Amino acid sequence: MDIVLGNYKGLKANIPYIAYTEEDVNSQIATLLSGNPVREQKTGPLAMGDTAVIDYEGFKDGVAFEGGKAEKYPLGIGSGSFIPGFEEQLVGMEIGEDRDINLSFPEQYHAPELAGKAVVFKVKLHEIYNEKEAELNDEFAESLNFPEVQSVEDLKKYINEYLEYQVEARKADAAREKLYDQILESSSCLVSPQAVETAVNMQLQQMAASFAQQGVAMEQYLQMTGKTMDSLKDELKPVAQKQAKLEAVLDEIIRVENITVSDEEMDEQYELISQKYGQPVDVVKQVIPKAQLKPDLLRMKASQLIIDAAEIIMEESGK
Repeated sequence: MDIVLGNYKGLKANIPYIAYTEEDVNSQIATLLSGNPVREQKTGPLAMGDTAVIDYEGFKDGVAFEGGKAEKYPLGIGSGSFIPGFEEQLVGMEIGEDRDINLSFPEQYHAPELAGKAVVFKVKLHEIYNEKEAELNDEFAESLNFPEVQSVEDLKKYINEYLEYQVEARKADAAREKLYDQILESSSCLVSPQAVETAVNMQLQQMAASFAQQGVAMEQYLQMTGKTMDSLKDELKPVAQKQAKLEAVLDEIIRVENITVSDEEMDEQYELISQKYGQPVDVVKQVIPKAQLKPDLLRMKASQLIIDAAEIIMEESGK
């Protein structure tokens, strides 16, 4: 691949004003309070506003259909998260009760094989509970299990440090984007179709991982959006082309600057990833082999070199 590297040192980047306020701290606390509610068990019967923990399985013409089964699923009754009529027919159930729910999927349902079709859901109710927002006190702060947080004062300090870290990261991201654009504009690089395809596949993997965290499969996403895998790849291609060119340029900077990564730096990065995702280092190494991690670390170093050599100017507050 032929690369003519443009200027990557002594650049200038103007970034918007980025800071956090006391309101942001309070918002973080409010999110923690609402996201860690106090659960109160209920003996029944199930009513609107309750949360039901259920097993369910859907059948069409007596045959179980794909995607229609779950176990110990927490469902807010009245949330409207299931198809119309499902939650309403659960009202009145007692813990341990089994019930058949007869209904039809909407005519415009995203899965054509189920749209407008009559189905039966076999449901078992395991648990009923209600939730109320927690109170901000030392006991709540300690229950979050944040490092060195045992009181409300500790929690506020922890949040301030977290928000400061986020602000610095956002500043770096904003500067990096501006600097990358300048370097790409002044550099000449023809990327291969294979490099673009690799970048597209990487984006697809990231999307799939993000969907998986939400309990959604890639196939379901395609169904819901009416896209095909080919159309999605075409949609991702412009960003992939830019990413492939950027990686090639960073790799050239790595070569020119003779940037290296030590075994100790690799181990430190594995430890950081382990802490972030709560997985043992050995597991992380299986998922992300050294051959994959090393280029990422080298590019991170090249990126930091660009930022360190640049002049970053942040707009003043209120402008």
